[in-house]
Amino acid sequence: METIKDPQFGDILDYDRLRAGMMDVLDNVYPTFNLMGSMLVATKHFNNNPSYMTACAASGLAYMMLVAAEEYELAAKLKGKIFTLSWTEEHTGTDLLSVRTCAAPTSDDPGEKNFHIKGQKWLINNSYHADYHSVIAKVDPSANGPRSLSLFAVPHSSTKNWQRLETHVLRSMVLTKFDIDGPGILIGQVGRGLEILQRMALPSKYHCAYMGVKMVDDSLPAAIEHLSSKNIFGDNPIRFSNVFRQLYNLALGAAHINFTFFRALAFSDSPFLQFHGIMLKSWLLLKCNDILSQNLLVTGSKGFLKESNIGGNAIDSFVYPVFDGHYTLNTLLTYKHTRRYLGATRRGDIEARMLALREKAYVPLEGKQILNNSRETRHPPFFDYADYIARCQLPIRLDTVPLIRASTGILDAMQARDVTSEPEYRYKVGMLVHNLEALLSAVELWKVTENDHYLNAIIMQYNDVGKLINRIISEGDLAVDFIEPLRQLPLPQPDDPRAFLLGLLDVKRQIRTQPR
Repeated sequence: METIKDPQFGDILDYDRLRAGMMDVLDNVYPTFNLMGSMLVATKHFNNNPSYMTACAASGLAYMMLVAAEEYELAAKLKGKIFTLSWTEEHTGTDLLSVRTCAAPTSDDPGEKNFHIKGQKWLINNSYHADYHSVIAKVDPSANGPRSLSLFAVPHSSTKNWQRLETHVLRSMVLTKFDIDGPGILIGQVGRGLEILQRMALPSKYHCAYMGVKMVDDSLPAAIEHLSSKNIFGDNPIRFSNVFRQLYNLALGAAHINFTFFRALAFSDSPFLQFHGIMLKSWLLLKCNDILSQNLLVTGSKGFLKESNIGGNAIDSFVYPVFDGHYTLNTLLTYKHTRRYLGATRRGDIEARMLALREKAYVPLEGKQILNNSRETRHPPFFDYADYIARCQLPIRLDTVPLIRASTGILDAMQARDVTSEPEYRYKVGMLVHNLEALLSAVELWKVTENDHYLNAIIMQYNDVGKLINRIISEGDLAVDFIEPLRQLPLPQPDDPRAFLLGLLDVKRQIRTQPR
């Protein structure tokens, strides 16, 4: 999508175009709530352009504070406006409890909603062009606990001294730091800001992951098309065994992450909302980075051309997991689930899950995920995954019991060394849980599509889990047995490599054509 020439900022997004599309997008946020619907509408308006999609997502998520706080009158009044997520400050990053922006009520009325906001925000998307800012501030500047934060809707007129911060990625967006000194409206209740943010954060993880998935969806077919039409030594590179092998592995990985995302959406009306959302924000987005980077290397010089989305997406994709280390924060949140995840004894219902995937995957459905009970989302109903995978009756020898045993052994060794509270180990174990869940997702990809070509996706993910387990054991010198890798099935030799690889990527079609 085209940029416009701004006299102050140079080539930037057309914010009038962004504003024109926001009403349609937000129709899927309020009065109904449709996670996938809002993303599909954004795609329709902004054609998956990373800069426009990111600006749209930031505005939509900031607007969600009104729905999460059940401020429905204000939500109706302000729908269609451009918002910002004005939370971070230069000295704190994602440590919101340390923000210095303050809010003072304009009267002594305990129910006062009008406040004067004063402070500075940093690296905020849309900020110069926004109508409203979703601002985190403290009513008591000396407080620093979870109840110290309050959330405010601050009009653009209360902001000043904008300074653009140039970035290496998504360069047509306008990210700034700016001062706030003016009126704002309290959203929800004083001291309940963090609670509202947590409600917003659950579905927001899906929006962020969607961009990573769409970048892969755009880039990998482009690489396949290019290498199918280019000629080297009298043939198309896609027919060279080394090139086809790389594209084959990338296509399996891309199909896997695509399915994992829409699988999470299919189960997003369940208590797995938070667990899957955290996995998408960390494991899936890092996997997208990996696939896009390798795809650029396989494609070669074509990917470096400005009009090619192959190289641009590979670079821009690093925004989504890396910004202020969100992938690390989200993975640390998973660590607390590990014992329950590994020790679950409930039997998962294969038929019910396959039915849910066939009926809900890739289908925009209304729900109330943003208002899900936090007690439920913090305690998803895990089941015995090793037993579940065994009952899926894979046509390959795949025993996941050693993975569960080694993972439990790592936890026991950590406890024996008294390192369970160290961030390094918590992060590694959280990533291990995500990779185990990704293995289950790969198994369900094969099960729901009944496509044996996805068996190698299962083997690849099994080996990823094994490599991670072995790295944790090796780096920590832990007394746990290493995991042996599995061998992939023979490389296919299709007559039409292009059609074969594009077919692997089209998971939606394969699920839709299965009997329900």
